[in-house]
Amino acid sequence: MSAPVMGVLPTAPQLLCAFQGRRFQDLELLRSAHALAELHERRNQVRDAALIAEIDCRRLELVDDINDWIVAEVPQHRNGASLHTESLGAVVDRMARSWVDANQAIDVDGARSDNTHKHWYHLAELVDGYTDLVTDVAGGRRRLPEQ
Repeated sequence: MSAPVMGVLPTAPQLLCAFQGRRFQDLELLRSAHALAELHERRNQVRDAALIAEIDCRRLELVDDINDWIVAEVPQHRNGASLHTESLGAVVDRMARSWVDANQAIDVDGARSDNTHKHWYHLAELVDGYTDLVTDVAGGRRRLPEQ
């Protein structure tokens, strides 16, 4: 069960729904999360280095969009809040990649394979980390790095 999150930060289940393409229209961060998942899916399918570089460039733009959004929408508590090591945009990008990889493992190896289990376990760890991060940011115990 995820902890309640104050403010406008989406919960991990909302992010997962956005990656899947469900219920992401209502928040800019969720639209960017959905686009990141689509880009990771596309990146896994292409072999052309120039196209991969273009996809990665667009991913960086979306990560920056998320980081800009968080600065505008969520006040950062500076006094006594520990600094997180990466931006929220980078965290969402890693989660999107992990979600794509986990779903691809099901398609390739089947739902019961060790490889699939490994990918879904990794995604679950990222979900837990995201939940802890947004709870701490909303509660003023953690702050995100400035761009």
